[in-house]
Amino acid sequence: MADYHFIYKDVEGRTTQWDDIQTKLGNLPPKPAPFKPPSFTPSEDSDSKPKDQSWIDDKTEEELEDLEDDTNLDDDRFLEEYRKKRLAEMREVAKVARFGSVIPISGADFVREVSQAPPDVWVVVFLFKEG
Repeated sequence: MADYHFIYKDVEGRTTQWDDIQTKLGNLPPKPAPFKPPSFTPSEDSDSKPKDQSWIDDKTEEELEDLEDDTNLDDDRFLEEYRKKRLAEMREVAKVARFGSVIPISGADFVREVSQAPPDVWVVVFLFKEG
């Protein structure tokens, strides 16, 4: 059987007026303060400085190979090429896509325009009565 009970959960540390009144009357224990992580402060390492050509020149071949493994340069290049290729494909499809137009038709034209439309064409009908 399904459980149809609803349990109110809000942002951590927030309470409802009912909970506040019950806490004030002593029926509920006071809620603990919400957890607040310490603020992030970046360390003053050499990694925080921008890297230029001299930084690369100072590295040995082994260090550069390790850095290449860490940064996945090949993956980044592949993803960038794939992104460009996919955007080009999407632009081509957008050029070919056909959209119809809004045309008023009478009741006599309904069968020809709507019911006998080709199967690859979507037809949206807005029925109204003038007056």
